[in-house]
Amino acid sequence: MASRKALQPNRVNGDKYSVLLPTYNERENLPLIVWLLVKYFGENGYHYEIIVIDDRSPDGTLEVAEQLQKIYGEDKILLRPREKKLGLGTAYIHGMRHATGNFIIIMDADLSHHPKFIPQFIK
Repeated sequence: MASRKALQPNRVNGDKYSVLLPTYNERENLPLIVWLLVKYFGENGYHYEIIVIDDRSPDGTLEVAEQLQKIYGEDKILLRPREKKLGLGTAYIHGMRHATGNFIIIMDADLSHHPKFIPQFIK
């Protein structure tokens, strides 16, 4: 009988998860949500990318995202900013166009969706 761990989607079977994070004035929340995503995806061996879709936040969110990209790598943190505030729905569509995963997870950057539940969701 196969173990539960062996049945989990991971790098071995090729599954990749694209997390879409639309942002607008999330300078303070972004480092925490990204750290939590990296933690839970990493602990479970999932292949992932985090796509930050910033709508030209006046608080410097994009600059924070650029620093996070330097820390975690361009392969893990993809920046897909837009020219102006265009709304949440179109931000998700924009992110989907850039996603390379075979599964897409949409989240709010304001921590209203906690990343600790992602492994349960995937199972």
